[in-house]
Amino acid sequence: MGFPKWVDEQSKGIKILLFIPFWGWIIGFLYRLFKFIETKDTATLVGMILFVIPFTGFILSIVDLVTIITDDKIKLFIPGGENFGISGKVTSDEEAKEETKEETKEEAKTEETKEEKKED
Repeated sequence: MGFPKWVDEQSKGIKILLFIPFWGWIIGFLYRLFKFIETKDTATLVGMILFVIPFTGFILSIVDLVTIITDDKIKLFIPGGENFGISGKVTSDEEAKEETKEETKEEAKTEETKEEKKED
């Protein structure tokens, strides 16, 4: 999806204009919506839902504006940002089972390599 990438590529001045409260509320919601479609991250979903709530969304748009002014990044409720312990991807049960199988295989390989190193 191109919207988050487009926003991230803008200069600091343009980002500040985009995230001024009121329309920053809309831009912040759209940013997280497209970011969620792209990443399926739980924290982004939570942030997107919080942006729908009127007062909370307005406050979060101000927080976005402050983080843009200070760090030139949107950090709140996006992957790699400040997520307050909320992380992970939103997946179906089948996807979760596949990921668990892959993790188990990787762990087994890691254990085998550790045992081989101990033998040497």
